[in-house]
Amino acid sequence: MADYKYGPEDTNLNTLNTRPVGTGDLEKLLDLIADALIESPSIDTSDVEKNQKFIRNGQLQRGQGEGVLALFQKDIRANEEDLEETIELNSGEVVSKLQNIADRIVGEYSIKVVSSENVNTGDNRFIVISIVGGGFPTGGIDITDLIVGDGIFSNTSQFIPLQKLKSIVDIDKAEEFLDTNIFELLPTGDTRQARIVRFFQELNALLPPTTPEFDLVDSNNNPNPDGRVDRDADGNWINSLTYTKNNSISYAQDMPDGFIDEEDAYFHRLKQGSGVVDPNSTNQNRTIEDIYNRVLPYLTDILEEPITPQDDRPEYENQSAGHLQFRNPNQGIIVRNTNQEFIEGLNPETKDYLETGFTITMWVKFLDKVSEGTLFNFGNPTRDENPLGFKLETFVLNQDDRTYYDGNTSVDGDEAAPGDTLYTWGSFAEASSDLRPPKQDTFGNSNTARFLRLQVREEGGTAFSGIRDSHTGISGMRKMSWNYPEFDYRDGVLGSKDLRLIGCTFVPEDFQEWYFICASYNPNIIEPNNSTIEPVIYDEYQGNKDFWMNHINPSNGVYTSNSGYGNRCKVEIISRTDLLKARGFKVD
Repeated sequence: MADYKYGPEDTNLNTLNTRPVGTGDLEKLLDLIADALIESPSIDTSDVEKNQKFIRNGQLQRGQGEGVLALFQKDIRANEEDLEETIELNSGEVVSKLQNIADRIVGEYSIKVVSSENVNTGDNRFIVISIVGGGFPTGGIDITDLIVGDGIFSNTSQFIPLQKLKSIVDIDKAEEFLDTNIFELLPTGDTRQARIVRFFQELNALLPPTTPEFDLVDSNNNPNPDGRVDRDADGNWINSLTYTKNNSISYAQDMPDGFIDEEDAYFHRLKQGSGVVDPNSTNQNRTIEDIYNRVLPYLTDILEEPITPQDDRPEYENQSAGHLQFRNPNQGIIVRNTNQEFIEGLNPETKDYLETGFTITMWVKFLDKVSEGTLFNFGNPTRDENPLGFKLETFVLNQDDRTYYDGNTSVDGDEAAPGDTLYTWGSFAEASSDLRPPKQDTFGNSNTARFLRLQVREEGGTAFSGIRDSHTGISGMRKMSWNYPEFDYRDGVLGSKDLRLIGCTFVPEDFQEWYFICASYNPNIIEPNNSTIEPVIYDEYQGNKDFWMNHINPSNGVYTSNSGYGNRCKVEIISRTDLLKARGFKVD
């Protein structure tokens, strides 16, 4: 690099006017270098032509000749040779030396191009290129070696030399052979389709590439502003100004604190008077809002509020005059056949119902949260002496009452050890996917939950033998066919099998709703257990509620209306509202 001093003695050298440039603006630095070179008397037309770049055979080559002249939008692209020399910063980052110099510039600076004689070669066209000012300690810095290499001035490749040429034409002779009325050279205009295509190309290029994410929230549904027009915790719109600074051409033209250059900016978003930042006079009718208002009349059919469909369903009219009302469970009537000793099928001696099966249906409205008892019974299947028959009953579980299940032993739980944390009915319901939404909202609307259960005595013996009930296996708890849970076990003291009470049929709490109850017993259903009857099937489906409700074929896992496997005793319900909806009636 040439030895060069900066001071008053250099006033006779070629100097550009001083220009203020922002720190780190490499593109502006290269622009000033190019301007200084082309204005220097040391650079002539041959230098420009020698440094021009052409595309030949698909490759970019330097020097005039055949091919297409290559001009670049940015000097950084055109002068990539100037950026080849790099330096490693203290931070470990590697940047070009020119970029490093640009980052160090502070305040105003100018570029000087000086012609001096190369002592070694005698070349009187030796060029020295220097930055003067810019806050450098010595008053400037020599950048010749970063710009000039092997006589190549790459910074001049963006200029095109103009030659003054003149052709003398004899007008009189030309008119003998030329028709001066040439209409073919007049532009004919683009086709309509080409104009449409070009319009959308321009629209896409001028709309901000990043759209606002209006009302953006985080995973907890809390406001999470991202600078693109959001709502705050109070529901107010925020960050409109930030979005404008990042995108608006009007803001880039008029305001010094914008975040985008004018040539990189886009449509202003809102019209004048919209309450954020008004567009300038040039763009006051050229905003995204103006585009919307212009096309709005053409889109009324898709932008209007959807028409609420008219409900033409008929309203259901009750078919009977009334109903029998029992104020509490365990109150009721006795049904007898006066023509013979027993009602057909309900002979306690032959027990025909154990071979034919039976179905009990009734409409029930539960008027409180605590009533428990029998809804229908024949005999008493759970008494200690001579148990027989069947019963349909209702019971209630309290959310905060503890169970005997500690969740740390078997599926059913064993006797609790000192220090064990026992499940409550509520905590177990929350842990089971079958007992929480969307399948079942057990304690979502109340601190109590009502259930239904059907029990059928198939053979004599003690209270724990020969009886079937309608509880099912659920997520977190298996079905047990060899005994049944008793209400005495709800206190969480005597045993863990009380937990299975929550596997019975759930009744949503609605004191205004009627429920249709269908309780059935089918002796032909195969009810697996873990020892003698289909133990392999039992092991696979012991905690699957749909299987125990007879809806899964264990041979292929396909859902069906009646698989022939599962519970013999089953209780199903449907609300009057849901039933009427299913039948196509209007329900308030």
